[in-house]
Amino acid sequence: MSTPVREENKVLREKVKELSAKVKELNLSNQTLLAEVEIYRKEAAVPSFSKLALGNDEQQQEQQQPSEKFIASGDGIYPTVPAASLPNLHSISNPLCCALDPTNGTILASGGADGFISLVTWGSALAPNANAAADTVSGACRIQCDAPVICVSVCKSKIVAAGSMDGSVRLVRYEQGAGGGLTARVLESSGEGEDEIRHSKYVKFVVWSESSMILATGSADGTVQFSKVTQVINESSIDDEDECMETEGCKVKIEKLRSLHFNGVVEAGCFLNGGKTFCLFERGTSYLSYFDLNDGFKLTKQSLNGTITGGFDDHVSFTVMHLCASPDERYICAATDSSRNIILEIINPQGGKAGSGTIIRDLYGHKNDGYSQPKVAWSKNGQYIFGTTQEDCSICVWDVASASIRKKLGGAGETNGHEKQIRDIFSSKISDTLVSASFDKSVIVWLNEF
Repeated sequence: MSTPVREENKVLREKVKELSAKVKELNLSNQTLLAEVEIYRKEAAVPSFSKLALGNDEQQQEQQQPSEKFIASGDGIYPTVPAASLPNLHSISNPLCCALDPTNGTILASGGADGFISLVTWGSALAPNANAAADTVSGACRIQCDAPVICVSVCKSKIVAAGSMDGSVRLVRYEQGAGGGLTARVLESSGEGEDEIRHSKYVKFVVWSESSMILATGSADGTVQFSKVTQVINESSIDDEDECMETEGCKVKIEKLRSLHFNGVVEAGCFLNGGKTFCLFERGTSYLSYFDLNDGFKLTKQSLNGTITGGFDDHVSFTVMHLCASPDERYICAATDSSRNIILEIINPQGGKAGSGTIIRDLYGHKNDGYSQPKVAWSKNGQYIFGTTQEDCSICVWDVASASIRKKLGGAGETNGHEKQIRDIFSSKISDTLVSASFDKSVIVWLNEF
């Protein structure tokens, strides 16, 4: 190739780079403007014509009143200290997801781009020696999967469910020894029921029900599968769960309860109401979908425009990328790709004390666009929301009552924290513990300083 041609190609490459940067900048500006439109629409508080015609304006105004639960600001108790930093938990690859066990929060499960599930007792990294973190990482219990692991969930029966890029879901049983060490193995099918849980495209989420051994898995193929998981030995169900780890013949029975099929990608989902309800978001819709597991998966829809929409009943300018229920399961936080996180009062399809579906708070002050994977989590006391942001490598902490950012964990001016953007966060329901996984190849456990 002649020198003039090389120079011309170089100029063209620089121009492409410049135009790509400009496109990204315009996309960010567009998302910001759309977020501002949502604010103006809400502030205008113009009831839709259909509701006015039905004479429901007074009821709407009542439903827009602030929730009494969030009148007072938070008490300042939430994780702020990066107590344990675990570098290279997935070797030279990035960790992509993280979760804590729901029993006591001492077991950390993570999935990585290396295709492994890593399990560690993270507390050992707090030992008073210089190599404590490195020793914890080197002693991690690792289970190989067939593709990068992008979502994990841990149930009370010591089973980790991991969803991968190839659409597969792997079930791993772990046990902690007297000395604190972990052992783990993949649970094989008993031959009864389904052999495996699998989707045709990558898995978007895996979620265990807290009240039963029901696992919900959602995928980019537009399906959500609900599976009943039972540990068995010689075709008999196990009452003593520890017996499963000690017996070589222990396997798992997977019973497919229901498969839901949607036109769009199912981006996010979570269990509510003690596992009796499942809430999800389908890309391209303007509502959350609630399914009543006790009534044949009956569907109830909740508008993401709230009860006052100014006439925009069937349109939203964002996509919900993550859903997280409050500790008391009265509220749900939706992380969107338009620099806006939304807190809504949940709807209870079972009746009783049903929520109105009102938008309680809108949370702003961060940056997330269509190229991001925003995540949110509640503090243990339900007074704060943790959320990721594209603009830096910090974790935003919103006071729900004031809807303002109280602090940025690992933000500007702080020496400890992540050095690159955060991929996933997870908050414990039983202790003031927050976990974050970052593209700097580390996982950090944050604790309360008090």
